[in-house]
Amino acid sequence: METVLGVLTGSVFIIGSALIIMALGGYSFQWASSADTSSILIFSITPALSAAIVEELIFRGLMLQAIDKIGGKTLALAVTSLFFGVAHLGNTGATLWSAFAIVLEAGVLLGAAFLWRRNLWFAMGLHFAWNAVEGLLGIPVSGHPSAGLFTVKVHGPALLTGGDFGLEGSIIPIVISLLISIPMLIGTARNRRAEKEMNVHG
Repeated sequence: METVLGVLTGSVFIIGSALIIMALGGYSFQWASSADTSSILIFSITPALSAAIVEELIFRGLMLQAIDKIGGKTLALAVTSLFFGVAHLGNTGATLWSAFAIVLEAGVLLGAAFLWRRNLWFAMGLHFAWNAVEGLLGIPVSGHPSAGLFTVKVHGPALLTGGDFGLEGSIIPIVISLLISIPMLIGTARNRRAEKEMNVHG
């Protein structure tokens, strides 16, 4: 159930971001009629699944929890978000801006998702849907080209479209991700307060 909720959250996030960019004239989509649908599904879903599992185990499963025990949740979220952005600097089309964008929209969002739901399944589902939906739409995934179900034409400034790096380099998903992350972090704080009150009364 947590994984399904994560997949739904990630799908709404990416589709919503792409639609807003399209409405602002940044993207235009055309169905790739000659595309081999089954091959595209495999080549989009397989790397998305492996990246979601491996990266979440490393960054949220190990690093965030280890730092949390030493310096608390705020430090853990800040450090893992920063490292997540740095880890994507070597990707095609990456810039300091795209790394900063990844810190905010991915590092903070995925960290907040883990802290809020207190399990990796939700974060993995969100991460998987994020990459898979981008790939299926034909948008580069963190700089990696995608042979999606659609052909995407990019128009306008990189700040809107993300340029060669893809959707994650756009200002739009940064804003949307923060709008999602903030309620998650508020929920995390409420959960912590509730636990403390239970411990006091218990």
